[in-house]
Amino acid sequence: MAIMMTIFKRLNIPIAKHKTEGPVTCLEYLGIILDSNKMEARLPNIKVQRICEFISKLLSKSSCTKRQLLQLLGHFNFATRVILPGRSFLSYLINLSTTVKHLNEFVHLTKECKVDLEFWLRFLSNWNGITMFHDCYFTSSYDFELYTDAASTIGFGGYFQGKWFSSYWPVNLPTLTDNSSMAFFELYPIVVAALLWGHLWPCKKILFWCDNEATVAIVRKGRSKCLEIMKLMRQLTWCAAQSNFHFSAKHVPGHINQISDALSRFQMTRFRKLAPRQSRTLIHAPVCQK
Repeated sequence: MAIMMTIFKRLNIPIAKHKTEGPVTCLEYLGIILDSNKMEARLPNIKVQRICEFISKLLSKSSCTKRQLLQLLGHFNFATRVILPGRSFLSYLINLSTTVKHLNEFVHLTKECKVDLEFWLRFLSNWNGITMFHDCYFTSSYDFELYTDAASTIGFGGYFQGKWFSSYWPVNLPTLTDNSSMAFFELYPIVVAALLWGHLWPCKKILFWCDNEATVAIVRKGRSKCLEIMKLMRQLTWCAAQSNFHFSAKHVPGHINQISDALSRFQMTRFRKLAPRQSRTLIHAPVCQK
């Protein structure tokens, strides 16, 4: 630093002193705080407060101008540099901004729009920052010994390195159309597995295996047109943010997923043959929030 400052001085290169720091363990660079003690990148508190105030202002209204919505999207786009899960909650707002042409025209803030805004407010208020060093590659369910499956008329199950759950469907599940129901059922045990074991996956990139292509597409995009599925996706996203893991999905044939298939159908003899190292204790599956 001393050598560089001497060179700049001799070359008559002006230096902004308020932007010159170091060596330090925590500094702001291009609007993002880099902290080498906590090994994380995060937004400055003043920016977080500014965005939260903007969101709260819009939540109190039934409509806003396209200009205001684009301004907020600009803030969100910047925030996704350190709040990676937030990317899943931009597409609906972006589509809403395209419903009118002129910047001074008003757009209606729908219920779905406000839910996404509330989720962003939750992100910014309770979770701000990412660990800089995640795994370079995704860990597949097979390599991680993580399996989930659903039998739509019976129940669902999941297995992770000897620990497992197997449960009938809750009685208060929403009624869905045929096109959405299977995707919902297959996503449900994935969310349960994340709630139970996500805290054991810090800095991991998890590749969930699933035998339903619609569920795989939803997990990859982070969004669905079905409101009930989006409730599950929000819960999965929030769990990933809190436990600091990243996730995606891959489609696999159903016959590969035998361990969790046995659990979802309560075929315990078959399950014990397939997974002889399993724990003898059944883990209670939490009910996912609606």
